[in-house]
Amino acid sequence: MKGMESINILFFLSSIWILSSALDTIPVNQPLTDGSIITSSGGKFRLGFFTPGTSGKWYLGILFNKVTVQTVVWVANRDSPLNRTDGMLNFTRQGILTLLNGSGRVIWSSSATKHVQNPVAQLLDSGNLVVRDAAENYLWQSFDYPCDTALPGMKLGVDLKTGFRGFLSSWKSTNDPSKGEFSWVIDLRGYPQPFVMNGSTESFRSGPWNGLAFSVAPSQLPSPGYNYTYVSDTEEVSFMYQLTDSSILARVVMQLNGVLQLSIWNNQTQNWDGFVSVPADNCDIYGQCHSYGLCNSGNSPNCRCLDYFEPKDPTEWARGNWSKGCVRKTSLNCQKEVKFLKYPGIKLPDTRFSSYSRGVSLKACEELCLTNCSCMAYANPDITGTNEVCLLWFNELMDIREFGGSGQDIYIKLSSSELENPTTTGKVKKLRISLPLAASTLLLALCLILYLRQKKKDQNQQHFSKGRGIRSSEMFCTNKSKDDELDLPLFDFETISHATNNFSLSNKLGEGGFGPVYKVTMLTATLSVLSKLSA
Repeated sequence: MKGMESINILFFLSSIWILSSALDTIPVNQPLTDGSIITSSGGKFRLGFFTPGTSGKWYLGILFNKVTVQTVVWVANRDSPLNRTDGMLNFTRQGILTLLNGSGRVIWSSSATKHVQNPVAQLLDSGNLVVRDAAENYLWQSFDYPCDTALPGMKLGVDLKTGFRGFLSSWKSTNDPSKGEFSWVIDLRGYPQPFVMNGSTESFRSGPWNGLAFSVAPSQLPSPGYNYTYVSDTEEVSFMYQLTDSSILARVVMQLNGVLQLSIWNNQTQNWDGFVSVPADNCDIYGQCHSYGLCNSGNSPNCRCLDYFEPKDPTEWARGNWSKGCVRKTSLNCQKEVKFLKYPGIKLPDTRFSSYSRGVSLKACEELCLTNCSCMAYANPDITGTNEVCLLWFNELMDIREFGGSGQDIYIKLSSSELENPTTTGKVKKLRISLPLAASTLLLALCLILYLRQKKKDQNQQHFSKGRGIRSSEMFCTNKSKDDELDLPLFDFETISHATNNFSLSNKLGEGGFGPVYKVTMLTATLSVLSKLSA
């Protein structure tokens, strides 16, 4: 009798050991019902039934296990809720997960391309529910069917061989996990780029991959805490992120309001802290300044036209309605010479109406754009210097924003007649001169003019007296006495007209009580005066 008791005790203990060692797996034909859960080996995640908010509906899902706030990362039956708690999850010998309601009807099931002997259904510590064979080959995994949450190691994108797409979609409400209005997808038209879509309308564009991250903003570059993996080849276009510290709990969520947010669990506050969110400002809104408009969140107003472009509707533009965008001041003519204007530090325009080639240098890319009448601009989207990619645009340039030194470069095609000083290489760089430098240049030019005038007067031994005051040439350039007279140069109409490009609107700075104010080309004005003085 005692021997039988010993055997029973050993059997009981071995059963406990087997059960405890298999808490992360679903036994074959042993249904998972309400109240029972499967926990990943490290205890990060659990699989079980839950009800969101006050909905009263029941769902099978995967949740963070070590956080005090109910945080769902995946829902099996998001579009087919259970009305009662009598649902059950079964794992068949053929390797298929099936969710049944109280009537025994299947309301959700996993797919399987082939059947294997001794399949295993396991919840991994990454939050991925997998069906695998004995050789660890995945037959199905929940990571392929994301809901609103991307976890570290989850691949999002498109399988080019099968056409299968992995994307995020928001919940409909806090009480309803069915598909909502917003989604995060990778668009393959032209050069691949991710979008946040509001239904079928573009809400936010991440920009093309720049070799380190998507070019949405400098703040999106990988940090020491996480890194990105982007794949674009003949088999797939995909993106995922990984954490360098596995103890951190992180998630990326497509939220109800269309904001895509990376958040990290804070053990001190027992809450999720938002780490990165997009869209982050007005310039992140898709097409804020429309075609050929440049958005800068640090400026007021945010929008301005690209150089050599002007508002299509100046009245509406001045009112802050930028929906009609900008147009060229001078239209392109394929029969005439064209050049390229370099715009540095920007978020590259929408690439859906573009083409690209790999292994093509920037110079060769320029030639390709020059020889194609429909080409509007070109760029190399890679900022690492390790990849040569030629990206050509064939439509209006849309959704451009200015980042300064941390953005990318684009070369926009313009008519040669529009550029004052085109270079022989076809690239014209914008010259930005600070106010102190401009003042210094004016001062030096003035000193030079007055010095030559004075030298000519001294040689002729002529003396002039035009009133009281200090001679300007001596005030700025010499140490002569204050009794000398003021002798400032006067510019005639022809010189001023030439220096302002015939009073071009592009040279107009503003208008006040004394009339319009124009910027002048100092070198042009100085040379004009010098030529007259030497005459």
